[in-house]
Amino acid sequence: MRSSNNISTGVRRPRHTAALLAASLGVVGAVLLSGCSSRADDDPQVDWASGVCDSVQDVGSELPLPASDHKDAKKYHAEVVTFMDALGRRLGALDKKMRHEGAPPVDGGDAAYEKALGNLRTARTSLAGATARLKKADVTDEKSLEAALKRAGEGLRKASAYQGPAHDFRADPALGKAFDKAPECANLPGAGS
Repeated sequence: MRSSNNISTGVRRPRHTAALLAASLGVVGAVLLSGCSSRADDDPQVDWASGVCDSVQDVGSELPLPASDHKDAKKYHAEVVTFMDALGRRLGALDKKMRHEGAPPVDGGDAAYEKALGNLRTARTSLAGATARLKKADVTDEKSLEAALKRAGEGLRKASAYQGPAHDFRADPALGKAFDKAPECANLPGAGS
């Protein structure tokens, strides 16, 4: 993503585009913070943390940003919608994989699990609403694109506040230690120590 909203033709890209994509990257970052590689350990909590890391590895892979030349507002609108749809599918896949892993094997694990799923689903719902608003927008030019992105931006800002399941699970001291002991999570912000 460019650090400036100016494009080579001298036309100013709406500032809402940058904010929208930055918020999207926050959601992608939350998914990336959850990804780890495989590992097994004798400690049930570490095994569980490793399983969570394994189950979200593919979900956290890089998601390319819209690469429009920014000259065609309709084309850029379609690319941003495609990006947001892909992001929504990734959050859906993360939800499914978390349900497969189940609650962590600690006292209060069910509550931590439900909180993590609830936060994921809140982010997913906010993103879905923003995507739906953006899809419905009648974009014909730069001005209508800017208005559509502004309307979608609030829902996306809410979704971008999501920090990922590792953040939620680390609130439990026993799970925090489990994530710390899982070497595959050590280099990932939010998942390791």
